[in-house]
Amino acid sequence: MEELQKIKVKKSNGEEAEAEVLLSFELEKTGRSYMLYTFNEVDSQEMETIHASIIIETEHGYQLDSIPNDDWKDVKEVMREIIRNGE
Repeated sequence: MEELQKIKVKKSNGEEAEAEVLLSFELEKTGRSYMLYTFNEVDSQEMETIHASIIIETEHGYQLDSIPNDDWKDVKEVMREIIRNGE
């Protein structure tokens, strides 16, 4: 099995944590890049929690930020497609 890429993410509480990148992609419709990643957390239904962020390029590298509300429908469709295909 291929090892997933790991990144350091600063959470909203200021804590830095290592996350596994599940997928990064660009939507032609928005012209923006997004990333799906996990901290390997499990919810109350024993499902792995997946986080989604927009990737913003800065002068210091890359920054993950909240996905604009207008983009969520399209990002969720990518997530559903992954689930349907069992990837």
